[in-house]
Amino acid sequence: MPILLLLLLLAAPHARAQDSLYAQVEVREVYVCDSTTRAGVIPDFKSSACIRAEGQFISPYKRHIWVVATLIAPRVMAESQQPLGFFLSAKASSTLWLNGSKLGSNGLPARTRDHEVPGKMDTAFALPPNALKAGKNDVIIEMSGHHSIIPLLAPVHLIAVARYQSPTDNILRGYLPSLLPLGVLLLGAMYFGVSALRMGGGQRFLVPLTAFFAAGQLVSEVSRGLFAYEYPFHDIRLMLILGFATGTGACLFLHVLARFVRKRRFTIALFACLAYLGLVLPAEGFDTKTSLALLLPSMLAALISGYGLARRRRGAVPYTLVLFFFTGLIYLAPTRFLDIYFYYCVAALLVFLFAQELRSLFKERRMRAAEKARADQLELALSESQERENPSNVQLSSAGKVEILPTADIAYARGAGDYVELVLKDRTTRLHSATLSELESRLPGKFLRVHRSYLVNTAYIVALERDASGAGSLDLTIGETVPVSRRIMPSVRKALT
Repeated sequence: MPILLLLLLLAAPHARAQDSLYAQVEVREVYVCDSTTRAGVIPDFKSSACIRAEGQFISPYKRHIWVVATLIAPRVMAESQQPLGFFLSAKASSTLWLNGSKLGSNGLPARTRDHEVPGKMDTAFALPPNALKAGKNDVIIEMSGHHSIIPLLAPVHLIAVARYQSPTDNILRGYLPSLLPLGVLLLGAMYFGVSALRMGGGQRFLVPLTAFFAAGQLVSEVSRGLFAYEYPFHDIRLMLILGFATGTGACLFLHVLARFVRKRRFTIALFACLAYLGLVLPAEGFDTKTSLALLLPSMLAALISGYGLARRRRGAVPYTLVLFFFTGLIYLAPTRFLDIYFYYCVAALLVFLFAQELRSLFKERRMRAAEKARADQLELALSESQERENPSNVQLSSAGKVEILPTADIAYARGAGDYVELVLKDRTTRLHSATLSELESRLPGKFLRVHRSYLVNTAYIVALERDASGAGSLDLTIGETVPVSRRIMPSVRKALT
C-alpha cells in the first residue's frame, strides 16, 4: 500500500498540469437558446426564449441551439504575444463567434440530422491577434448534436481560452503516466493467461481476464488523447469504458467467490447480478455507472473475503485488507475514474492478485512435480517387480550374429554412432548395431538416460556425485563411473530419490 500511495503522489503533478492550462479565464452568464433561425444565422437573442445554464449542463442532444456567454480574460492574457486558442470540448458540431467575429466551425451544425456534419469532440479555434479583449468578451456558439447516441448529464466538457495547442496532445500528456499501469496490466494478462492455458483450470482465467478488462478500460480512456475523433464516437467510447469496468468488477468478484466460498456460489453470483441490474444500470451519468460497476463487485468481494476470514480460510487476511482498502478508495472518490489515479489503484490491486496467483501456481507445480515423481517411482518399482518375476531379454545383432541377452546382465550402455557398446555385470562388452535411442525404446523402465551417450541400469547404481559445474557422475557396483550431463542431472536426482 505505501507503493500505491507513492504512485498517486507521483501522478498528481500531471493532473494539475493538465488542469492549469485552462485556468486563466472565467466564463460567466451562460444562456442557452433554442434555434429560431436557419443554421448559421445569429438570432435576435432579445426576442428569443433563453434559459440560463451552467456551461457543462448545456445539452445539444438531438437539438439545434445557440449559446451566449460572457468570457472574462485577464489583461496579461489579452496582451500576451503567444498564440491563443478558444477550446471547446462538447458532444456537438459547433460554430463560434467572439466579439462579433466568426472564428470558425467544427463540423457543421444544423437544424436536422441530415444537414449536420459531425464535429470533433475536442477542438481549438485559433484566435487572431487582438481578438481577445481584457475584461468582458462576448461569446456566441451555435451547436447541434443530432448524431448523439445517448444523452449525457454533462455533454459540454470545456469552454475556455488558453495558449493554443492541439487539444488531443494536451489530453494525451495527461494520460502518459498511465502507460506504466497499462504495461503491468497487459503483461499480467498475457503471463497468467498462458499459465491458465497450460494448467487447464477454468477459474485460473479470472485473474488474467480482470487484468485484460482493466487494460481495455484504460485503452478506451486514453483513446481520447490518441486521435481527434468525431463526437458520435464519444458515446461508443463511454460504453466501452463501462463495459470493460463491468468485466473487471465481475471477474474480480468471481475470483474471490471461487477462492473463499465452497457452497451456493451460483446463488451468490445471481444476487450480485441482480444488484448490478438494479443499482448500476439505472444510475445517472456514465461516471457514476462506471464507479458503481467497480464499487459494487469490489464491496461484495470484500465481504466474501471477510466471510473467508471468519471461516479461517487460507489467504483471507490479505484479501480482506486489500479489498476493503480498494473499496474505500472508490467510495471516497467515485468520480475519479477518468483520472489516472484509478488505473494506479487497479494496477496495484492486480499486482496483489498476481502475487497470490504466483504462490498458487508454484504450489500446484510443486504438487504436480511430487505426484509425477511418485508416479515415476511406482512405475520403476513395478518395472523392477516385473523384471524379477519375468526377466526380460534383448536381442542383439552384430556382424551378422544374433544374440539373446538378459537385460538384468546389462550394467550400462554407451552410444557410439550407429552402434551401442553394452557393458555387462562381469565388465565384458557386447557391440549392438543400432542407435542408443532405438535400444532405449526396447529396454525396460529401470534403464535411465543419464547422458546423451549413456543409458544406466538403476540396479547397478551405488552413488550420484555432482561437481561445481552442475554435471556429475554415477558410481556403479561393477567399479566403473558413468557421466551425468548437467541438463539431465535434475531428472536423474528425482528418479533416484
